[in-house]
Amino acid sequence: MKKYPLRTLKSVLIFTILLMGCVQNLMGCAQHAHQVRDAQDIFSQAAELDLARKFNMDVPGVSNPVQESHRYYALAVGTVNEAVRGGAADLRQDGLYGTALTIKALSLWRLGDTASSKEVANEVIALAGQNSDTDKVWPRDLGICKSLPVLFKIDALADQAKAFAMQSPNDRREETIEEIMANADQIQTDLDQIVGDPLLRGHPFQFFLAEARCETANVLKEAAAATAVFPGNAAQKYYAKYNDYKSKAIDDLQNVAKAHDLGDGYQERVKKMKDYYSRILQPLP
Repeated sequence: MKKYPLRTLKSVLIFTILLMGCVQNLMGCAQHAHQVRDAQDIFSQAAELDLARKFNMDVPGVSNPVQESHRYYALAVGTVNEAVRGGAADLRQDGLYGTALTIKALSLWRLGDTASSKEVANEVIALAGQNSDTDKVWPRDLGICKSLPVLFKIDALADQAKAFAMQSPNDRREETIEEIMANADQIQTDLDQIVGDPLLRGHPFQFFLAEARCETANVLKEAAAATAVFPGNAAQKYYAKYNDYKSKAIDDLQNVAKAHDLGDGYQERVKKMKDYYSRILQPLP
C-alpha cells in the first residue's frame, strides 16, 4: 500500500512506528522473537489502513477500513499476549519483552482502550527503571510508552478544538478557548519532561517529540482561527497565542538535531519536516 503525507499527530506516531522496526532486536529465541515480529507486522498493516482511511483512499478488497484496522490491532494484541504467555522469560533475556509490550500498548491505544494502554505502558516504564541486563528496554520503546499519556491528551485536545470550531458562532465562548489553550500549555510541559529524560538524550526519538509539538500547534490553529467570530479584537489574543506556540514548535524542530547531538545526517530530515510544518502552520493575522 502506498504511503501518504502525514497531517495529524496519530499519523505521525504511526509513521514513527512503521519506521522503528524490531529487526535489529530480533536475533534471539526464534519462535517468540518471530511472534513479536509478526505482531509488529500486523500493527503496521493496521496503521496502513488507518492512513488510507484518513486520506479517503480506497483499499482494494476492504469495504470498511476502520473495522479492518481494528481487527488487525486486536490481532496484534493477541499475538503479543501469545508470545508473552509462552516465552516471557526468553523475551526478557533477549531484550524483547519491552518491545512486545510497547506494540501491545500502541495497539490498545488505537483500539480506544487508553486505560489498558496506559497500564501496559507503565509496565514497560517500570521495567526500564529496574536497569537489568535481562530486562532491557530500548530507548525508543521507553520514549513511546512515556509519551502515550501525552498523546491521549493531544487526541482529546484535537477533539475539543474540532468541537469548538464546529459550534455555531453564537455558541463559541472565551471560556472554552481559554481551556483549550491551558490544556496545550500542559501538553507542552509534559513534552518538556520527556525531552529531558536522560535515557532519551541523543536518541532520534527526539524528532518524534519535536513533531508532536508541531502537531499540537496545528490543533491550536483550528481552535484559534475559530475565534474570528469574537467581537472587537478579542480574537487577536488567541491568534497571538497560536503564533507564539507554532514559532516555538518550528524552532524546536529546527534545533532538535543540534540540541541532541544527532549528527549531520539528520539535517536533511530536519529540513523536510520544517518545510512541511512551515507550510501547514501558517500564521494567523
